[in-house]
Amino acid sequence: MIQMKLILAMTWMMTMTNNDELALILVAAGSSARIGFDKTGSKIKKEYLAMDGGTVLSCAAKAFLSTLKFSTIVVTYPRSDNPEELKANEQKSKESLFADDFVKNYKADFIFIPGGKSRQESVHDALEAISEKNPDCSLVFIHDGARPFLKSETVELTYRAALEFGAAVPGLQPTETQKKIDENGFIVKHLVRSSLTAVQTPQVFQFEPILEAHRLAEENKKTYTDDTEIWDEYISKRKNFSRVKVVLGDPENKKITYPEDLKML
Repeated sequence: MIQMKLILAMTWMMTMTNNDELALILVAAGSSARIGFDKTGSKIKKEYLAMDGGTVLSCAAKAFLSTLKFSTIVVTYPRSDNPEELKANEQKSKESLFADDFVKNYKADFIFIPGGKSRQESVHDALEAISEKNPDCSLVFIHDGARPFLKSETVELTYRAALEFGAAVPGLQPTETQKKIDENGFIVKHLVRSSLTAVQTPQVFQFEPILEAHRLAEENKKTYTDDTEIWDEYISKRKNFSRVKVVLGDPENKKITYPEDLKML
C-alpha cells in the first residue's frame, strides 16, 4: 500500500510542467470559539494542538508538501490590535507549523500574515501576499488549517481537476435526505441528494482569476460563503472559463470544530 502511494505521488509529480508554480494558503486565523478552554482555563487554539509528532497545522501542511512541489506557503494567524500580542500570535503560528521537521526543512517561501475580519478577507490578503512574492503562481490551494486528516489522494484529485477545469473542490453527497425550509421551519422544497454535495477543502483555483475575483468581491463589498462562490460569481460565466469541478471527497477529511472532535487526534 505504501509503495503504491509513493508510485502514485511520483506519477503526479511527473505530470507537472516546468511552468507550474503552486501556492498553498492555510487559513488558521480563527478564534476556535466552539472548541472552548483547556483544563488550565486557557483558550484552545485547535490548529496548534499536538498531533502525530507535530501539530494539527503541521499535519494539514504536510499532506500537501509531501504530495506536490509548492513554491509559496502562506499561513494566516489571529490578528490583534495589540502589537505585542500580534507578534506573539505570529510566533505561535510559526512554532506550530514548524513543529514537524519535514515541514520545517521544506524548501519554499513561507509567509505568515495576520488574518482579516473574516475568512474571505484572510484569503484575499493571502492571495495578495502570493501575488507580491510569487507573481508567476499558476495554481493556489486554499485549505482549512484545522483540517489535518487530508490525504494525498484528495490533493492529487483536486490538482488534476484544477489543471483541466481551472477550479476544483472535493465534495461528498449527503447521506441524509435534504429539505429546504422557510423562516418558520416548514418544508418548502424537497431536494434531490444526487444533485447535492457538501464541499470540503482544499479548494484549488487558477491564481490570477481567483485573485481578481476576490478583488472584485472586496470592491463590491459583497460577502460570500466560500471561495467557490466567489469564483462562480465573477469568473465561471466568462468565456473560456468553467464552473468549479467537484471531485470525490473523503469522509475522513474532517474539520476540527467542536470539543468532541478532539477525540480524533
